[in-house]
Amino acid sequence: MKNKLKEIYFRNRKTLISVLSVTLIVIAIINIYFVLEVRVTSNDECLWNPEKVSKDSTGLVFRIVKVKGVTWNAGIRDGDVLLSINGVQAKSANIAQVTLNNVKSGDYADYVVQKLDGRIVQTKVYVKKLIKFGDLAGTLTALIWILVGFVVLTAKPDGKIQKLFYLIGVAAVLGNMGSIFPDFYLEYTQSERAIYPIIAFFWALGVAYAPFIVVYFFWRFPYPFRFTENKWLKRFFFFSPLVIFLFIFTVITLYFGFQSVDRSVYFFALGIIGLLSAIANVTAWISLMIHYFRIKDKIDRKPILIILLTFTLGILASVYTSFIAPLITDTVFNSPEFYTPIILVVLVPISFAYSIFKYQLMDVSVVLRNAITYASATVALAAIYFLIIYVLGQTISEAIGTEYRGVIAGIVFILFAIVFQSTKDKFQDFLTEKFYPEQFAYQKVLLKFSKEIASLVGHEKILDSITDTFVSSLQSKKFGLMVRDEKKDSLILVRKVGFIRENIEITKSDIISVIDQKTIMKLNPVIDQNDFLTVFPIEGSLLIDEQIFTVVPMVVKSKVIGLLLFGLKHSGSQFAGKDLDLLVGVANQAAVSIENARLYESEAHKLKIERDLDLARKIQQGLLPKCIPQMNGLDICGQMIPAMQVGGDYFDLIQVSPSKIFIAVGDVSGKGLAASLYMTKLQTMMQLTCKETITPKQVLIEVNKKLFETLDRSSFITMTLALFDTDTRTVKICRAGHMPLITSKNGSIESLVTGGIGLGMEKGEIFERTLDEYEIKFTHNQLFAFFSDGITEAMNEKRELYGEERLVSIFNSQKELQSSELMDKIWQSLDSFRGKAQPNDDMTMVIVKVK
Repeated sequence: MKNKLKEIYFRNRKTLISVLSVTLIVIAIINIYFVLEVRVTSNDECLWNPEKVSKDSTGLVFRIVKVKGVTWNAGIRDGDVLLSINGVQAKSANIAQVTLNNVKSGDYADYVVQKLDGRIVQTKVYVKKLIKFGDLAGTLTALIWILVGFVVLTAKPDGKIQKLFYLIGVAAVLGNMGSIFPDFYLEYTQSERAIYPIIAFFWALGVAYAPFIVVYFFWRFPYPFRFTENKWLKRFFFFSPLVIFLFIFTVITLYFGFQSVDRSVYFFALGIIGLLSAIANVTAWISLMIHYFRIKDKIDRKPILIILLTFTLGILASVYTSFIAPLITDTVFNSPEFYTPIILVVLVPISFAYSIFKYQLMDVSVVLRNAITYASATVALAAIYFLIIYVLGQTISEAIGTEYRGVIAGIVFILFAIVFQSTKDKFQDFLTEKFYPEQFAYQKVLLKFSKEIASLVGHEKILDSITDTFVSSLQSKKFGLMVRDEKKDSLILVRKVGFIRENIEITKSDIISVIDQKTIMKLNPVIDQNDFLTVFPIEGSLLIDEQIFTVVPMVVKSKVIGLLLFGLKHSGSQFAGKDLDLLVGVANQAAVSIENARLYESEAHKLKIERDLDLARKIQQGLLPKCIPQMNGLDICGQMIPAMQVGGDYFDLIQVSPSKIFIAVGDVSGKGLAASLYMTKLQTMMQLTCKETITPKQVLIEVNKKLFETLDRSSFITMTLALFDTDTRTVKICRAGHMPLITSKNGSIESLVTGGIGLGMEKGEIFERTLDEYEIKFTHNQLFAFFSDGITEAMNEKRELYGEERLVSIFNSQKELQSSELMDKIWQSLDSFRGKAQPNDDMTMVIVKVK
């Protein structure tokens, strides 16, 4: 469900952005209207101070009457008392201001005033209107910012820095909805009281989040600080303004909606907003200053310098208006012109707009310029063709007559469509060559490369061709090529030009999810520098330090084969627009070629290994007993079947005299080539140690000492060793941690279990103490079966075990057979049981039948 909603959002994202932006622009215009027309304050160029005018009463006393001002010209002086305005008694400053605000600018208000000498006089005062320049600056800034932000986000909807820039505009528009609120001293109606909580919600949201968004934007613009991707920081920048929002919203709602909050609490909330805004602006200014001095290239510094200068001017204007203007003027009512410099903050979004379009910041101007140029040229070409076809059609119609005019019009317009479509592409190529020669050169070189790479053979040749194309042909000063190392499961830098570091290895990335998201959004799967720390959380900062701006993944079937790393183009600009389309196309072809070359080399290597393993299997099989010793009274058969080409199971038949023979069956831990090498070493030791005068226990003790010194500590060998003596008709058996052997005698089956641990696990003392050897007499037709756990633990397709019971059942039912025939029956039973399941372990068995 979540993915479905996300897909719907990405599919309709441009429409949603447009609708939201239009709504915000309308709100911004309404904010400006309220500042200029609705919330303006009538100004009589003086102050009314509530003071005691007699023992028992207070009144509004005129103070700081501006000389030559409208009140002065009406004959009013400091110390006079205001009694009424337009017939409304001035009981309080609130009532007097509301009454005066109802008078239009340029009209006169009737003042009744008590003079200092006690006379009551009536006079007319010319009314001026005072615009709040701070509110005007804020609303204009918000409007310009949301307009520029809309263009920026439309150009690159998935860009993180573009989203942050747009969010500043959103927060600014919402934060300036405070201009709709009435001044705290004004009365307001019941209907106004009902709607203010709704406005307060959006206003509080804007003023709470705006400072945090501004700081986070300038921490990432033009290049992100490394700490900005910390999860705790992101949580802080989300939840802190949320708490502030809830507090401010509650205060404003209670104050305007129900008047149940003291005015001091209201002013405290406004103070928090002002303090946060000041801290955010200073922090942003310092961050931008740091970024500016970190940039070494003079060309890259230019747009940042423009923004920095206007930002500095805006901060100075704010400081002047807040602190200096009140000191050099008596009141804003008398000297409003001293407060106008605050309008200079409007230059900040204007400087952003200029830098964005002039210097291609945030990948905007290239996209728009190309779109406008191509669209205009295409429309012009279509108009020319249409005019030609129209004139041609009219001429033919007049020549032939009006009877066939409809048919002729149809033929002409079909002809127009065919010719226009074929010519349009050539015309756009012509425009690209004339107006964008660098892009045209890229197209030619990359198209040629696309044709040639398919015919290249060999992994290194393909990598060299890719590097040569971008470095030599396209004159890229900064280029890197990374390919996947299958063993490390990481991306390794294998080709580079202009890099400071010798080696870069990307061990962790989120490339596939980014590609999937961009595919849903129908965008090129290109990773911009602003997203490096998100996509490459560990090595992203290294790529930024190397001044890599664009990363194009090479992907085959949702598997990242490698990365193409690009700095700036030869012209100094970043790859964008059509350039990215070409790079993605080349990356896709390069990925297929690299993967094919890797698969070819892997297959060749695999074939070589298989040949080597086949040879090793033949050698190992050659080391096993080739023929069964002819022992009087014993019928012996042995066989080993490896799970792979070579195995770690072992058996040997070592005849030490005409009447004595050692039967050895062992199992090296693990399987495959390593186990087979230990098996070969074990066989050599056994054949050197087994003598006529030595017992199985003595052999195992001696072999264990040698193996402990040579075996890897993670490896060990289990073994059962038996010495058959046909003269005494006895068998001595010793077991070093191996499977119990099975013996069948007179129709009864018995498992012979003795103590002992595996060879090579312990140096000697414990091994000798736990090792048991016992001797038994054997009789006519008695069977002895020595085997490895690969037989009893063989599994079928249902992952069921073969088990010892099935083995015992064969011995009971087929005990009259010769040892070799009995062995064949066991292998047949195993094959039938396993079905299509592959062998999961080596299988070894030696059968001794007493004649």
